Amino acid sequence: MPLSLSLRTALTLVLLIFGAASAGAQTELTGQTTGGAYYKITVPDGWTPADGLVIWNHGFSLSPIAPDPDLGPLAALQLSEGYAVAASSYSLTGWAVFETHTDNYQMYQAFENTYGVPDQVLIYGASLGGLVTARDVEADLIPNVVGAMPICGAMAGSRLWDGGVDLRLLWDAICGDVPGAAIAGGANGLPFPPNFSENDLGLAINACFGLPAVPNAEQAARLGQLLATTGLPVEFVGTDMGFSTFGLADLVYDPRKLGGGQAFDNSDVDYGSAAINAAISRIQSDPIYRQRMVDNYTPTGKVGDVKIVSIHTDKDGLVLVENQNEYASIVPAANLVTGILVEDTPTHCGFTSGETASAWESLRGWVAGLPKPTVQSLQETCNGLVGGGLAEGPCRYDPSFVVPDLDGRVRLRSICVPDGNTLCLGENDRFKVEITWTDFDDNTGVGTVATLGTVDTGSFWFFNPANIEMVVKALDGRQNNGRLWIFYGSLTNVAFEMTVTDTESGLVRVYSNPEGNFASVGDTAAF
Repeated sequence: MPLSLSLRTALTLVLLIFGAASAGAQTELTGQTTGGAYYKITVPDGWTPADGLVIWNHGFSLSPIAPDPDLGPLAALQLSEGYAVAASSYSLTGWAVFETHTDNYQMYQAFENTYGVPDQVLIYGASLGGLVTARDVEADLIPNVVGAMPICGAMAGSRLWDGGVDLRLLWDAICGDVPGAAIAGGANGLPFPPNFSENDLGLAINACFGLPAVPNAEQAARLGQLLATTGLPVEFVGTDMGFSTFGLADLVYDPRKLGGGQAFDNSDVDYGSAAINAAISRIQSDPIYRQRMVDNYTPTGKVGDVKIVSIHTDKDGLVLVENQNEYASIVPAANLVTGILVEDTPTHCGFTSGETASAWESLRGWVAGLPKPTVQSLQETCNGLVGGGLAEGPCRYDPSFVVPDLDGRVRLRSICVPDGNTLCLGENDRFKVEITWTDFDDNTGVGTVATLGTVDTGSFWFFNPANIEMVVKALDGRQNNGRLWIFYGSLTNVAFEMTVTDTESGLVRVYSNPEGNFASVGDTAAF
């Protein structure tokens, strides 16, 4: 019986690994970038540019940056295959993605200055490091990047902080009045400097929910309310509350991040419970800081020719598997393979060595010219590695797994509800468009939605429904320049102001037209 394509590919990759040379003598280059990040680069003796460079990106950490960063879980394998391997401490702690693309580029420059330009660069990272990897690819600062491998990556980017802020505010709504459970700071995180420790957080969780012991009836009811609203596994309550308490404070108060600005908004979020909706604090974002979060960083999908293998476990309670749906919605299918592993109990990044090595070797083979991997071939490659004694199992890639939509876990910040004066454009009515006008006699009014329109295009009348005054179009241009586009053309010269809200990010753009002017605008950097 002839072998299937995926099995032939798996066996080819196993042979590639068996043929890898043992790691020999190595040279180590260490230093610190001008931005303050420490780096470590290990290079096999005899390395040439044809051997390539691997960059490892670590995950979220609030520990102070320090020398001697770890080279990642696959460094020994990669060095044995002849690659040079580099890693950065990053110049920021926590949500370090504000500067990681610069950190890694400066590290790359140190490598290039010493060893020359590698023919190929492959980048991979775990958790926040998966998002760092995505930003490295899209920033396009490092030359010759051919492959990327996010592992349990935060691929939805800054949108995840909406979920983090929701959790923090839900805590106040559910636990704020419980003796011993109050946490200062609310939506801004702990006051700076925080006078609150991990042990204090553990005591607060115990007071509200009874964890890690067995909750009493009142504690169990409160815990059930939190879990029902968030969908979190109970095993992750402490971990996620740490992220939403200490991580939020670091993000908000660090002057190199938000510097005290309010980037988050839940003013119109429906939490699915009348009691929660009534009890939870409501906050409104400053559009400038909201945009700063999007810029640092929400992936755009502009990946060029880079080949990407992205893997995740299905029950991850910290970086939700739904991140992969969000990433797959913007990256061309030809560039991306998404492999989901089905686990028995929830973990964060709980992969076996066989599963990570399978993804790595599949990416390596794809870059080398083998067929694009499939989830089935990832599983077969893993089985081959484990069966050959090269890695440990089990192998749990599930080709039938369908990644859920992130909207089911991280609630949308705003919903466009079409009415006589509100135009909703784009897929899932993403863009809300409203217009106010002032005529030559200083009469004022609001634009009325006309019947002319499609999913992406709509129109308004001001004075008479028979006369269209404005035509508006919203387009997804992320495959071209990483931005969402807004176009409009006016058939009037009265003064008007058009407000466009991206209901997914909460960002707002206001377009003003002076009296006497006929305006036609194409904003290809709107959102």
